[in-house]
Amino acid sequence: MGQDSQTAPDLFDDVDYDPLLDLEPDEDDLDDGGGQLAPSGDVQAKMLYEQKADNRTPEERIADLFESLEPRRRVLLGILDYLDEPKRSDALQDKVVELQEYDHSVYSGYDYSLLLEEAGAIRKASEDGSEFDEEEEQLPDVVEVDGERFYKPTDGKQVFWVVTDEGRAYREADDPFGRLTALLSKDEYYHEIYRDVLTACESEAGQTIDGLTAIVDANPRSKNPRRHSSYFAKHLEDCGALRWAGSWKTTEVGTKGLELLLEQMAEAAEKAAAGEDGNVENDRATEGE
Repeated sequence: MGQDSQTAPDLFDDVDYDPLLDLEPDEDDLDDGGGQLAPSGDVQAKMLYEQKADNRTPEERIADLFESLEPRRRVLLGILDYLDEPKRSDALQDKVVELQEYDHSVYSGYDYSLLLEEAGAIRKASEDGSEFDEEEEQLPDVVEVDGERFYKPTDGKQVFWVVTDEGRAYREADDPFGRLTALLSKDEYYHEIYRDVLTACESEAGQTIDGLTAIVDANPRSKNPRRHSSYFAKHLEDCGALRWAGSWKTTEVGTKGLELLLEQMAEAAEKAAAGEDGNVENDRATEGE
């Protein structure tokens, strides 16, 4: 390398440049001590309000939660029913595992308890159902060993969960049979398929997915418009008429709905037969004239 060559740092030795020289701080951004100002109090309050403001009533929040978690309706209602009396949080966890044995979800008992509490459907409680005091001081146990007394840390205050008045009212107002009758009224064209599905799932073993598919596909009415077995299973499950327990099984609501459906189909058949008989008589009368 020649004598005239320069390294990169040497190239800037004669340049009088300070990159921070022209960056004068804005006086509005500094407090009297030269430190950076935090957002003003009214800005913080506005941010907090925008994040947490919720003018909905507990009834509205509960309804919105059930609507947003419609596939979890059965589990949510099972939790509200289970918490009719105060239950420990670990017992609630076990109950949710039981409710989701054949219906796995990313939601745990802990997740459900927070969601339902936020909605106003359940609340923390003491063992006797009274209000849970999170501020209550938990004193350590005193133990005596060889004449010496020691403090023994406790496990902390046990949390219990219990349904609120609003949560109980929502559970009691739930009407799965009403939803089922509304479905059957709306889907009258598919009465035969609903009958066959509910009947097939009444056995103790229930019905497999493949078995249900075969039943639905065997009926011409499933072809136009095309309806797969999942369409009927999902609608009946939403109404509490079917449940998945390793196989599809008809519930008490479903059995009650099936009885009603058979009556409706019998009445429709009688009316159709009476109409045909009337048409035959009219045709004979016309021929005799």
